[in-house]
Amino acid sequence: MPNSSKIKLITFDAYNTLFKPKGSLSAQYVEEAKRFGIRVSREQISQNFGQAYKKQLIKAPFYGISKGMTPQGWWKELVYSTFISAGIKSKDLDHDFDQLYNALYTRFTTAEAYSIFPDVLSALNELKQRGFHMGVISNSDERVVKVIENLDLSKYFDFVIASSLVECEKPNKKIYDKALKLAGNVNAEHALHVGDDVDKDYFGATKAGWNAVLLERTKLSYEDFSPAMIADSSIPTNRPKQILTLNDLYPYINTLHRVDSSEDPASATAHAEYNQKVAATAAALTAHAASH
Repeated sequence: MPNSSKIKLITFDAYNTLFKPKGSLSAQYVEEAKRFGIRVSREQISQNFGQAYKKQLIKAPFYGISKGMTPQGWWKELVYSTFISAGIKSKDLDHDFDQLYNALYTRFTTAEAYSIFPDVLSALNELKQRGFHMGVISNSDERVVKVIENLDLSKYFDFVIASSLVECEKPNKKIYDKALKLAGNVNAEHALHVGDDVDKDYFGATKAGWNAVLLERTKLSYEDFSPAMIADSSIPTNRPKQILTLNDLYPYINTLHRVDSSEDPASATAHAEYNQKVAATAAALTAHAASH
């Protein structure tokens, strides 16, 4: 991992890093379906959406762009498949499906569908005030641009990259290179990516020559990481650097801005303070979980 002495560009994953569905995706599907007289449970949706999503990505990568589809058409097939797999008969679904689908597709471009994580605004404000260039790299269709705008987050970012628009996705190096170009040809060693997916966000970025940090609001064990990525000898540092909240991001960057601790004793102090903060946050989260 480069461990640059000067970070100039910070990019973020979007979903589950900056924002998440309000309540749950399945609950929102159930709510919209009910408006059109379709009765389905959250469990039925949640049990079938993930499988349908994976199959659709394999069938037509990049949200259908690679197959000449529009993202709207891609999602329409996915939503239909989800309801059919959930046990809704086609004769009951077909009559109002176009209206149901349009309602869902539109809803998931708005602030009605998503909520910002509590740490996001304070972290982005601090980073913006300190002069960092910032962007978003998301494995998603172009609606992510509208979502970020509707959540009033676009003012923080110089660019938003949706994988469907560039026809490549994380962990492919090309999407990280695209971000460097959009940022004014920043060197990879001066860039830092933040996300919640160890393979796509952390190892994808580090293999592209970037600095990276894994955001673990729900802390995972090292054993949960992909064995293939852990064993990949082309990755300079296999154990991911981690933060538990975006408010830990600037303190972490501060440690990268210092020279090696063998040359600067202050760096060792900074690393120790940062590690103590992460440990304290982890302990607080563990205590909170145990009390509920």
